[in-house]
Amino acid sequence: MCMGIGMDYVAVFIDEKRLSSSPGTIRQYGMILNRFYKYTGKQPEMVVRPEIVRYLNYLMFEKHLSKTTVANVLSVLKSFYSFMLDNGYVSSNPTRGINNIKLDKKAPVYLTVSEMNDLLDTAIDTRDRIIVRLLYATGVRVSELVNIRKKDIDFDRCTIKVFGKGAKERIVLVPETVVKEMYDYAASLSNDDRLFNLTPRTVQRDIKQLARRAKINKNVTPHKLRHSFATHMLQNGGNVVAIQKLLGHSSLNTTQIYTHYNVDELKEMYGRTHPLGK
Repeated sequence: MCMGIGMDYVAVFIDEKRLSSSPGTIRQYGMILNRFYKYTGKQPEMVVRPEIVRYLNYLMFEKHLSKTTVANVLSVLKSFYSFMLDNGYVSSNPTRGINNIKLDKKAPVYLTVSEMNDLLDTAIDTRDRIIVRLLYATGVRVSELVNIRKKDIDFDRCTIKVFGKGAKERIVLVPETVVKEMYDYAASLSNDDRLFNLTPRTVQRDIKQLARRAKINKNVTPHKLRHSFATHMLQNGGNVVAIQKLLGHSSLNTTQIYTHYNVDELKEMYGRTHPLGK
């Protein structure tokens, strides 16, 4: 933690953010801010813009962190100093004028339908099978998955109430076959019990182990199953706005990264439509 009065600024900022952010996000805020002030050796109110720029360059070109990670650091610093300025703790915002880091747009990695079926077939254990099917069938984030409680599941309507980023509530749809498995699995749980008494890290580890057993030559994570959920629905004619709602994206632009085409699809389309491709 920051020393002296700076510790209070960070603590008050985090307390405010805790009202609208997930525990994982709160931990990330604390970690990013503490590392930054350890680097500068200064209290928050003493930091100037060149020091922030120097730190971002240090992370990207000396620590070789990804653009996405460094962009996230900058976003947290901007949020923190906006809070500092709004509350009168600083007279100016040292992040003002620092341009956002331009990210390389990459199509998300997803599993093919065949690979997804292999993963599902490998999940023999009841708990593992329900986890894989829920991640793929609903597109929920792993942080949302581990926080599902029995009372959040509507077994009659085949829906689950989840709480996403910023504690936003949404309803996701669940196939009837998965609901039946969940009903039996949750029979001994009380309404307030979590469906899975697991951490996100444990789920990530289990998914990787299943993927290795299924001989899938990709870095399979719970988030890749979320990518697969969105990609497969769009490939089958799903409405991008409806998928946005199911994923819990606040912006349609975020969902549109899934409107990509793989090389085989492009070749097939090219062969059908271009005069020289026939």
